[in-house]
Amino acid sequence: MATKNPRNNQIITRFGDNVRKYRNAKGLTMNELAGLCDVELGAISTVERGKVNCTISTAYAISKALEVSIDKLLEE
Repeated sequence: MATKNPRNNQIITRFGDNVRKYRNAKGLTMNELAGLCDVELGAISTVERGKVNCTISTAYAISKALEVSIDKLLEE
């Protein structure tokens, strides 16, 4: 997983906030989402907290698991 670039803080934070919003709306725990995405629980945690700029493949897996498009995860 890539480290966070300071110029991207806003979008990384927004992405994480939206992942949390859609995960909660589906009634999933972070652990359940991690299982659906085939990533570690820590990966979901750091994404939701806006601590990392995740890879496009992780973003895609999250969007598929949450049944939302990636652009929805980037919306303000």
